[in-house]
Amino acid sequence: MTRLQLVAAHPLPRFLCVGGALAAIYAFLTALATSCLDMPRPLIAALVWLGLIGPGYWCQHRFSFRSARAHRFGIWLYAGCQLAGMGIAALLAWRFAQGRFWPDLLLFLTASALSALLSYLVTRLMIFPKSRQ
Repeated sequence: MTRLQLVAAHPLPRFLCVGGALAAIYAFLTALATSCLDMPRPLIAALVWLGLIGPGYWCQHRFSFRSARAHRFGIWLYAGCQLAGMGIAALLAWRFAQGRFWPDLLLFLTASALSALLSYLVTRLMIFPKSRQ
């Protein structure tokens, strides 16, 4: 096996790729919405995050932990973890969002990174643990 194949065989790099794509989509959509819509910024951040829970779970199960069988309450654990991440994003939006695209993009990327750490730990240890593969 080549080094690239060894890296691709581990779920962490796949998780980071899937999560990075979702984070970029979240950050872009949220920054765009906060700069264009006359709605409370924390509400916008929460709505965009909620909209990405289903696709996120599907992508993590299908691509990141592709050979793992999910915990029987996996979708609910994932949703709870994402709600905690959404809380992080909403709190940061409430406290720091300015309604300007570039500063808000950086803010929401930071929120996504913090949430990704929490999400990986919960997903790897509880939802798709190694013993279920």
